Amino acid sequence: MSWDIKPARDAFPAFTAEWDRLNGALYDSHPMFDSRFIGPLLEYFGDGSEFLCIHRSDGKVNGGLILTSSGWGRWTLFQPSQAQLGTLVLKDARLLTTLFAALPGHAWSIDLLALDPDYSPDWSNSTLPRQVAVHALTMAAEMPKGFADYWQARPNQLKQNFRRYRRRSDTLFPERNLVSVDSPQSIEAAVDRYGELESSGWKGKAGTAVHSSNRQGIFYRKVMQLFAATGQAQVLELQLGEKLAASRLIIGNPRMAIMLKTAFDESLANVAPGRQLLNETLQRVSTRSPHQRIEFYTNATRDQSDWATSLRYICHHQIFRNKFFSGIYQLFNAIRPSRPVIPADKIKFPVAETIDCPRVDDLPDTAASLFTAAETLSFDAGPGWFANLQQTVFVGDAGIGFHISIFWNTPRVVLPLRRITAGKHREIQSLGHFYTSLYSPVLAANTSEVDLATLLQHIGHDHDVTDVMRFAPLDRTAQSTETLLTSLRSIGWIPFRFYCFGNWYLPVKSDWNTYLNARPSQLRNGIRRKGKKFAAVGGTLEIITTGNAIEAAIHDYCTVYAKSWKKPEPYPAFIPGLIRWLATRGWLRMGIARLAGQPIGAQIWIVAHGKASIFKLAYDEAFAAYGTGTLLTARLMEHAMDHDKVSEVDYLIGDDPYKQSWMSHRRERWGIVAYNPRTVIGLLLLLRETLGHLWNTLAKKPSGGNQVS
Repeated sequence: MSWDIKPARDAFPAFTAEWDRLNGALYDSHPMFDSRFIGPLLEYFGDGSEFLCIHRSDGKVNGGLILTSSGWGRWTLFQPSQAQLGTLVLKDARLLTTLFAALPGHAWSIDLLALDPDYSPDWSNSTLPRQVAVHALTMAAEMPKGFADYWQARPNQLKQNFRRYRRRSDTLFPERNLVSVDSPQSIEAAVDRYGELESSGWKGKAGTAVHSSNRQGIFYRKVMQLFAATGQAQVLELQLGEKLAASRLIIGNPRMAIMLKTAFDESLANVAPGRQLLNETLQRVSTRSPHQRIEFYTNATRDQSDWATSLRYICHHQIFRNKFFSGIYQLFNAIRPSRPVIPADKIKFPVAETIDCPRVDDLPDTAASLFTAAETLSFDAGPGWFANLQQTVFVGDAGIGFHISIFWNTPRVVLPLRRITAGKHREIQSLGHFYTSLYSPVLAANTSEVDLATLLQHIGHDHDVTDVMRFAPLDRTAQSTETLLTSLRSIGWIPFRFYCFGNWYLPVKSDWNTYLNARPSQLRNGIRRKGKKFAAVGGTLEIITTGNAIEAAIHDYCTVYAKSWKKPEPYPAFIPGLIRWLATRGWLRMGIARLAGQPIGAQIWIVAHGKASIFKLAYDEAFAAYGTGTLLTARLMEHAMDHDKVSEVDYLIGDDPYKQSWMSHRRERWGIVAYNPRTVIGLLLLLRETLGHLWNTLAKKPSGGNQVS
């Protein structure tokens, strides 16, 4: 695996076949990544300083991008204003890890500009420190059922306005004509006509218009000719009377049409020729290629969004060589005014919003539904779990909140949080307690870092200014954890990881008997010996799941717990509330060991979504010799494997030695603490954290404290 770095202007022409092969394999031959678009970009807008970076694995090219130096150690993706997307074709972002060492000089930062989330590298397995900022809000339209169905779904205001413009146009210009120019021989003249039209308007006065005599005009002529040679380009012109009223440059492929440029005669604004041409264009595309996705690649206004069936953010991603450079960069940025992840002057209308709910029961249905997927990963990620926490642990706590990020009327993120004041600093924590074995932001399937960052920005700044955010316990390897880290960096906070606890678990690959035979002989013999002893004195084991026995089972559990070695529960209502909730979901597996009718041992297991979680264990110390803990674990394990057919058994929290006898694998749960360097207290806490980390590093102390991220 290696990177090959070459001057782009010389190397790219010989690399076009490989570049297009990658574009086809990774991005479905996206026209804006096509060598016929990238080559002219380099030819007319490059200055010779660009480098083509080619990655090979086992001799095969599997990545490419074009970079230019933007200062000492800092590199930027080549992206002139004529390219709405950055010049990168790469599947796995992990390949970028080795790019830093391959670049000339000591590269420490790479700005990957204008990445479309639908056509960009997979970040899910990358651990490169990264932060994200919004560049534009783009839009797309799809019409799989035809134009009539699409148009029917448009907002009424748009349809009414369009009818009014069309009636006025038909009155003033009875003669109208739609012309499509797509032949290589004719398209150059059509691009020149487009340039004349654009130059007659405000862009001409500003000096930014396409014209046949400037570089832009030459560039677009060449691109359109190259695509027209394979039937992939057209210029659509709307003529009203004898006037060219509007013109649109389009490139595409069978799956996608890109609205490359549009211009209209501004003197005809009263009949909206640009909108009329757009309507005609959409009808034409839906008739000829109903499955084409129409991409606009614009920074959409509210009016433009009415034509869209989907919106998404085009973002700049800044990646760092390692955590050290990321932290230093963020510290230097702390002295600047806060830079929101969505600058107010970038997005032309408030497509994103946030909602705060004091109780989980107050969540709108569309947001509550996000918990459905979250619960499949962990039982303590659902609304029932949080409702019981609020009712039994955080009773009357005004700092509790369920915060929702909504994008274009669709919830993307729910963050259950608790706001506290710890001494002099103000802190936001993940909503949980020592009962919580796993926490995660509740994310929709299409959630981006921007959605989460927007919400964190709102929570940390729009309320009382916050100094610290703390999230734990997290799955260190989960994509949601990396998304959280990236989102915190993106709003200018500096995050650190910290260790929480070990977690022993068992992937279930067999039935109970096969599993048991593979256990250590000491455990097998112990189960057999203790089972005979307990049965000989009339001991019984029972598994309770639901029904009328629940309240009696709660009483038995509390009786056993009171006689165990464990400290009294600080929130005695929590466990009874949990048991009742689990029973209603069918997730409860409570084991009770009895002797002469008296409960002497109890365990609470939770079986949900194919996983059995061992939640609580207790036994009466007066009867410890009977080993009811071992016997109950064996009985419940057998039930989970042979009856519930689970795929995993999880011991949840802690590295207790006895867990290793039952489990086969270990993972770790970590947390994230992030500091706000723009508050005095946040900065002081950050400096203390950084100095502590530096001291541990110099003293070569074993890892276990916080780690910069």
